[in-house]
Amino acid sequence: MTSRARTGLLIRAAVCASALGVLIAGTAGAQVVLSPDTPVAVTGGEILGAASEGNPDIVAFKGIPFAAPPVGDRRWKPPAPVVPWDGARDASEAGAACVQNGAEEVNESEDCLFLNVWAPRETTEPRPVLYWIHGGGYNFGSGTSAIYDGTTLAVDGAVVVTINYRLNVFGFLAHPALSAESAHGASGNYGVMDMVAGLEWVRDNVATFGGDPDRVTIFGESAGGGAVMSVMVVPQAAGLYHGAIAQSNWIHGWDRPLDEPARGWETAEAQGLRVAEALGATGDDALATMRAASAAEVLANAEAGTPFLGAGNVWAPNVDGWVIPDDPLAMYRTGRQHDVPLITGLNGNEGSLMTQGMDIADAEAFAAHVRDVYPDLAPELLAHYDTSSPEATKAAMDKLIHDLYFAGPVRAHAEAHANVGSSAWLYHFTHVPPTPWGETMGSHHAAELVYVFGTLTRDEQGGESPLGLTTVGAYTDTDMRLSETMRGYWVQFAATGDPNRPDLPAWPAFTPETDQHLELSSVVAPGSGIDVAGAALWEAREDRRRD
Repeated sequence: MTSRARTGLLIRAAVCASALGVLIAGTAGAQVVLSPDTPVAVTGGEILGAASEGNPDIVAFKGIPFAAPPVGDRRWKPPAPVVPWDGARDASEAGAACVQNGAEEVNESEDCLFLNVWAPRETTEPRPVLYWIHGGGYNFGSGTSAIYDGTTLAVDGAVVVTINYRLNVFGFLAHPALSAESAHGASGNYGVMDMVAGLEWVRDNVATFGGDPDRVTIFGESAGGGAVMSVMVVPQAAGLYHGAIAQSNWIHGWDRPLDEPARGWETAEAQGLRVAEALGATGDDALATMRAASAAEVLANAEAGTPFLGAGNVWAPNVDGWVIPDDPLAMYRTGRQHDVPLITGLNGNEGSLMTQGMDIADAEAFAAHVRDVYPDLAPELLAHYDTSSPEATKAAMDKLIHDLYFAGPVRAHAEAHANVGSSAWLYHFTHVPPTPWGETMGSHHAAELVYVFGTLTRDEQGGESPLGLTTVGAYTDTDMRLSETMRGYWVQFAATGDPNRPDLPAWPAFTPETDQHLELSSVVAPGSGIDVAGAALWEAREDRRRD
C-alpha cells in the first residue's frame, strides 16, 4: 500500500462530519473558519490549536504528528504513517525537537516528527502555502524556534507550515545492514524522507486550514536551503510542491556516494560502519545493537565534524540511487531537477559567522589552511585572496568560506534553471542588522531570517536564541520596511510563482546572460554580477573533484 493510500485510510477513519468539512474547505472559494475552541480533523485524529501570541486573528497549531515516532525498531527507517489518537489532541504547544548536540538546551526526543501550522481564523479563498525547512547544518535546530514563528507571514496572506526532520546520525546514518534491509538497497536519507512525508501531510491536510495544496512553496535557509536544493531532485517529491526558495544554500556532503567512493568522498556506508563499531555493533546483530543503544550513546559516538577544516563525520544526504538518484550537481547541470519557479540568494558576508574561533591571523596561516583543506585548488585560492595584512587575512578567510560554501552553490542553483522551463530570481541580502552580531560580522549568515518571517523584536527581553540567533535588535523603521518588502516578495511568489507585484520594486528574473539580481538592503534595487569570481573557484573545485 502506498503512503498516499495509507494516509487516505487514516483520514477516512476520522469523524465523518469533520472529514466532510475538510473536503468542503478544499474547494475553490469555500470559507474556512478556525477557532481555538473547535477541533480540526487531520490525518490521525482531531487537534485543538490556540490563538497566536503575536496576533489573535491567527490560529497556531503546534506539535502535530506527520509520521509515526521513529523510535525503537523504527530508528533509521523511512517515516511510517501517523499513529491515530483518540479525542482532541492539544496542539497549543510545540512538540519536541529532534535529538541534537546544540549549544542551547531544548526539549528534544527521537519522537520528534512534528509540524506546526499558522493560519487566519477565516479564509474565503484558498491561500498559498509556505513550507519551511530549518537550517543548522543538518545537525541542530527545529521548526519551532521563535525566529520561525509564522504569524506575520500568515497575516500577509499565507498558510505557514514549519517542520522537524531527523538530524545528524539519526537522520543521515548509512550502513550496509540498513541498505540490505531496504527494498531499495538504500540508507542514510531519513531526514530527507521526513521532509517529503511532511509535504504529503500538507497535500492531504492543508485545505483544512484554508491552504491551497496546489500552491505549496518549499523554503529554507542554510542546511534548509541545501535541503530545498536536494528535494528538487528527489523523485518522491514530484508534484508535492510548486515553487522553491533556497536561502544561503548549504550542500556540503550532498554528492557523497552510498557505497562506492567517488568525487573524493569516502562512502556514506563506510562512515556508518565506523559509528557502528564505536557502539560495539558488528556482525549479524549490528542493527539490533545499534537500535538498542540509547540516543545519548549513539550521539556520543557520532559527533559531527568541522567541514571548514575538512575533518570528522559528515551528516548530510547521500547519493543512494533512490531518494537522491545521481550526483545532484550533474542532475542540475542536465536539467533533471523539478521544473518549478525558484528564488535563491545569499547574504553579504556568509563566511563571517563560520570563521569565528578560527586561529588564522596571517598570510602564513592562511596558506597552510588552504593547502591542507583545498590542496587541488590551492594555487588559485592563494592567488585570488589578499592576505597582505591581518585585517585583509580575516576578510580573506571570511570570503573563502563565503565563496566555496555559499556563493558557488547559490549561483549554480540559479544558473541551472536555464536548463528548465521555469524562471529563477536571485537576491543579495546586504543589509547589516542592528544587533551585536551585525556590529561584528556585518550581513552575516542567517541575518535575513527575522526579516523573512517578520519576527524582528525591538525590546530587550532576550529569550530564545536558536543556533545563537535572536529576534531582538535595535530595529528601526528601515528594518521594518525591509522586512515588509521581503515578506511581500516571498508571499507573492508563493501565490503566483513570480515575486513581482505592482507595489514592490521590480525584481528582474535571473538568466546566465543578464546575471541580474535584487539587492535587499535599506534601498531595494536591481544589480548584477554577484560573486562571479568566487563562484567560479567553487565550480573549478567541483569539476576537479569529478575528474
